[in-house]
Amino acid sequence: MTADPKDSTTHPTSDSLRPTTSDYQELRSLLLQPEHEEIEELKRQLVRHTDVDAQSVAAVLPAAVTIAANRAEQLGQAMGPTIESALKLSVRRNPEVITEAIFPIIGSAISRAVREALLRLLQQTSYALDHSFSLRGWKWRIEALATGKPFSEVVLLHSLVYRVEQVFLIHPESGLLLQHVISDAIAGSLGQDAQDASMVTSMLTAIQDFVRDSFRVESKAALDSVEIGDLTVWLERGPHAVLAGVIRGTAPMSLRAIFRNALELCHRDALDKLKSFSGDTDDLKEIRPFLESCLQVHQRIEERRNVGAWLVLAAIVFTSGYFVRANLVTQRHRAMRLAHAVEMIQRQEGVVLLDASQKDGRYRLRLLRDREAPAEIDILRQAGLRPEETEASFTPYLSTDQGLVLRRAQRALVPPVGVELSYNITDGVLSSNGIATDEWIHDAKMLAQLIAGVRSYDCQTKPIQPPKPLYEVLIEKAKSIEAIEFKFRAGSVELTPGQESLLVRAVAEMKELLRLAEADRTGLDITIEVHAYTDEIGGEAYNQKLRESRAREMSLWLGNAGVDTRRLKPVVPTPEEKTRIDRAASFHVVIAKGPPPIGGVQ
Repeated sequence: MTADPKDSTTHPTSDSLRPTTSDYQELRSLLLQPEHEEIEELKRQLVRHTDVDAQSVAAVLPAAVTIAANRAEQLGQAMGPTIESALKLSVRRNPEVITEAIFPIIGSAISRAVREALLRLLQQTSYALDHSFSLRGWKWRIEALATGKPFSEVVLLHSLVYRVEQVFLIHPESGLLLQHVISDAIAGSLGQDAQDASMVTSMLTAIQDFVRDSFRVESKAALDSVEIGDLTVWLERGPHAVLAGVIRGTAPMSLRAIFRNALELCHRDALDKLKSFSGDTDDLKEIRPFLESCLQVHQRIEERRNVGAWLVLAAIVFTSGYFVRANLVTQRHRAMRLAHAVEMIQRQEGVVLLDASQKDGRYRLRLLRDREAPAEIDILRQAGLRPEETEASFTPYLSTDQGLVLRRAQRALVPPVGVELSYNITDGVLSSNGIATDEWIHDAKMLAQLIAGVRSYDCQTKPIQPPKPLYEVLIEKAKSIEAIEFKFRAGSVELTPGQESLLVRAVAEMKELLRLAEADRTGLDITIEVHAYTDEIGGEAYNQKLRESRAREMSLWLGNAGVDTRRLKPVVPTPEEKTRIDRAASFHVVIAKGPPPIGGVQ
């Protein structure tokens, strides 16, 4: 078959109908241009925002938290540190917000803690009072002293007897029984009653509701304990369960800690099951061991009476009493010694007691001491204290006591013999009386003002007069001797009675005169002439011989009494002396230069 030439000229060929590359690109741009532009815009946004957009995260965060709630434990572990840090920061910045948030629960928590503390204190006080004055109480007191424990704690330790017979775990909202454990000791005696535990839980719930409705207490208030005869039910409450323990006897408050710990363990291991309790108690069998740990038993072990133990106890009490009494007597004796020492120290001049006490068997003193006061060891001895049992500290100071001011004045002025010092403590005046040299008086006036405690100085001391010349002294002595006169019996050389003291005086005066003359270096010569007289009875010759005899006899008496006979000279009366009519003897002292005469005139 041949082709029609017309067809070749009128219809295009197949090659001419095939689309080109440009046609495909145009078609692609028409179909994909909108999506391409969106992709390019997203690329540009990602380039501009390398971090995750907060608005995008906020949009999906609630849904993400809701999904993560199914994994509560993982979410809590992941968010725990963040929440703790945020809470600490919030409390620091604005604590009022947290205070307002916890205010509804903090009051009841504090009230419960105070209530439990007061109940524990009342229990301990009750036990202590019950056993304070019994024989067993005295035994426990000795144990408290020996162990260092409080008496109430020892009483509580020995007097507690209790047993936890049953433990119930109750659903707080419905009152349904979650779990129930019972002590083996009473399981047999209860029998079928042990299976009716749900009745107990209903009763407790009813009592709780009755108390709230009848006494109009706040809805959050709850019973802590219920007493039924000799049984006590203690209740501990948790968020999703209530633990009730039936106790026979008196239990310590520490048992509540055991109950609380068991309740916390139940919530820890079965929290989800407690939240969604279905009524099947078999689902909670895993927490029974926690409840069984609450079945505590405490029994007193009776001790047999032991006479030996009582004797030992009596001996201990007697010995303790003896030592206590001995210690009291010792303390009293030491206190009396200290009081006596304080009194004695306060009497001493120049010593001031600041503090006195006793500690660890030693006396402790703090004192002020003037340097003129007695030595430190003498102060303690005068107070009746031994240095080895005393710790004394002395601080120097200046005292204005009268005796010490006089002692300082004596040491500073050194008054000579014949000068006496006195001190008036009222006005602080130092006085001196007597005689002294001009030099000492001048120095005393200057130094007295410098003595501690002396305000002014009153000098009553007279200056010493210059000594008289020896010759004048001898003249005065001679006149004194010449004034002496002895009387004789009539017609005799015997002295009249009663002149012995006069003879002693004459001998002393003559010896002193001769001693002074011997001390002279100028060669003075002393002669004591003895003159005798007679009355007018008798003849002239008789009287003359009697006068001579009386003169010689008087010289002999003086010589025998110790007067140097070389200085005595009996003389014949002069014509003027013969006219004297008197039975007497007198003396005349001759003071001259040169050697003494060899003999006297008879």
